[in-house]
Amino acid sequence: LGSLSGLRVAVLGASYRGGVKETAFSGVFGTVVALTSRNARVTVHDPMYADAELSAFGWTPHHLGDAVDVVIVQADHREYATLSPADLPGVRLLVDGRRITDPTEFAGVPRITIGGGTNSL
Repeated sequence: LGSLSGLRVAVLGASYRGGVKETAFSGVFGTVVALTSRNARVTVHDPMYADAELSAFGWTPHHLGDAVDVVIVQADHREYATLSPADLPGVRLLVDGRRITDPTEFAGVPRITIGGGTNSL
């Protein structure tokens, strides 16, 4: 993708793991800082947190269905297993740090997984 400057990047998952409403051990903080430092327009989604709670952390809430360029799956919430490009209009790169998304749903979209499998780092 080149420079992240101005790209819309959604981080999915404020929680440190799926089904747990806890950010104490979450990678979301460092991820948002790193993306913001590269001038990305970062939003955060988590089905366990209301918009006001995400905003209280200083993040802009993301809503599934909002346009996005890059998606980073940071928590393995059950809801993320059924994501499709329709939930992420415009997605040009999916980085799945939890290997929870269905690769068949994202045919034609570059999809990187972390920790094993095809197209993984």
